[in-house]
Amino acid sequence: MIFVLIEIVAENQVKEHKMQKPVHHRSGPLYCGVTLVGVVFLVLFRLLPGSPFGVHALGDEGNFHERNGIHTQCSFFDTVNVTGYPSYPNGSYNYEGVLIPSHYVGTYDYIYKDLVDRIDVAPHVRGCVCKLKPCINICCPWGYIFNNSECAKDTSNKTWPEATINVTMRNQSVYNVNIYKQFVVQSFRPCNQMFSLLPEANYYDTYQLHENGTLLREDDMLYIYKNEFCLVPTYVNESDTYYTLNPANCDMSNEKTTVKIINGFAMLFSIPFMLLTIAVYLLIPELRNQHGKSLVCYLLDLSIGYMTLSCLLLERDIHPSSTLCKSIGYTAYFFFMSSFFWLNVISFDLWHNFRGTRGVNRFHEKKRFLLYSLYSWGSALVFLIFTFSAQEYSDWPLEVKPGIGGGEYCWLDMTNWSAMIYFFGPIIIIIGANTTMFVMTAFKIHGVQREMARIIAREDSTKNLRTEKDNNPIRFGLFLRLFIIMGVTWSSEIISYFVGNDKQFSKIFYVSDLCNAMQGFLIFMLFVLKKKVKHLISNRTVRVRSLHQTESVTVAGSSYSMRQRFMDASNQIRKLVVIRNAFANPPSGVHSHTG
Repeated sequence: MIFVLIEIVAENQVKEHKMQKPVHHRSGPLYCGVTLVGVVFLVLFRLLPGSPFGVHALGDEGNFHERNGIHTQCSFFDTVNVTGYPSYPNGSYNYEGVLIPSHYVGTYDYIYKDLVDRIDVAPHVRGCVCKLKPCINICCPWGYIFNNSECAKDTSNKTWPEATINVTMRNQSVYNVNIYKQFVVQSFRPCNQMFSLLPEANYYDTYQLHENGTLLREDDMLYIYKNEFCLVPTYVNESDTYYTLNPANCDMSNEKTTVKIINGFAMLFSIPFMLLTIAVYLLIPELRNQHGKSLVCYLLDLSIGYMTLSCLLLERDIHPSSTLCKSIGYTAYFFFMSSFFWLNVISFDLWHNFRGTRGVNRFHEKKRFLLYSLYSWGSALVFLIFTFSAQEYSDWPLEVKPGIGGGEYCWLDMTNWSAMIYFFGPIIIIIGANTTMFVMTAFKIHGVQREMARIIAREDSTKNLRTEKDNNPIRFGLFLRLFIIMGVTWSSEIISYFVGNDKQFSKIFYVSDLCNAMQGFLIFMLFVLKKKVKHLISNRTVRVRSLHQTESVTVAGSSYSMRQRFMDASNQIRKLVVIRNAFANPPSGVHSHTG
């Protein structure tokens, strides 16, 4: 979770190498900032209710106009097929007792299977009957049940109810009315996946159906237009012998589809920044220490996890029970779990180093990194085997199986408590341990800072004291920011899981989910676009160029005599002697520290 030691080591390495004054290139941060602002504005515009930008940017503008019928008197969803119904010379039609005048009649060569899918059909005549009498939808024709793909004749032994339902009138009085007398009944299913309201079983499923065909969902006080819900026969228990007529709206999990798509693209946006950070830490020798290696492993696992999970979020053609679905799901699970264990490694190593352990040689450092790798990837492998066995080979109830590739999800089933067993439970333990080590390390850093300030003050070095006071808050500020980015964002993800089914709170976590998805961008801003790291990159570039120039001179060695090389070496030796003498005889007023 915390990577402050990487920054501290990098700063110390920079102090040990006297470098040229940096040239501040602001185009990189400016570009990243503008890109981030653009993504945020896209999210805001897309989530704003009724925003035309969101509709036209992510929808099919052509179909949008045709669907709403700007060249006809009403929307397609307010029409009925009047083919075969009585017509009159003036062009009007009689549809089940409702006279539709000619200016409300038009010819259509398409229908909508649901709110999205437009299907071309033979030209036929439709009338705007809903302009004349309130309409209401039934999900399937009366006596039919939807069986995952289409409406089919109900073959169960359950008794169908009367075609009546409670309707709230304008004066707030409630009457039980026959839907075929009160409304024009249309057979239309808005979405493939529907969520039935069951007020008989759930207190939060209460609703009001108004006489104009609009539904009020009382739980979130949301008015739902008649095109966005339909009436369906429901039951509470399998043993029930009768149906109850209730409304069903589009599955509330589908309400998050837009957010999932945005998170998927945010993950893809984040991956290149993770790879850039990995490249910097692998190419700069000063950053290839224990903590830099751990950061690289964390980012590598997280980038693979993001890549696979974004595929699941954005690719809709993957069948939930296919081998591809299972492979991607288990791959994402393994790399996400290993990334959390690498966070645990980084927190432990930070705490361990600030305990006062010193003098670790290169051999022991390699051995320790090997143990860290075994712990992180080995633990993730153990969890993967356990999760795979629970899903594929156990006879446990579905409620406690992970759900990966079980026919409904390619990722963990987040609708029940099984995700707590396989994912969020271990994460809570890891984050708790990381937080404990963070607090202990923070206290240790604070104590070290106070001790250093006291010693420096005793040495009467005002300049050094001022420098330490300037540097230490920066270090601890970075320490705190990293904890917030990598700890609090993951913690908010856990809280989001606990309240995910509560519509009043779930939208609060959209921003934190987006920040979590863009974690790679934030890490890149903190670890690469810093002055000290940019110094190291610049210095590395200069050294590489100098090496190439030296090789070119060596190839063309005929123009560079051996005598000239000896003279250059002698000049360098003289400079080193002068520098040594200068440090050996410090000017008066400057105190040397002897311990």
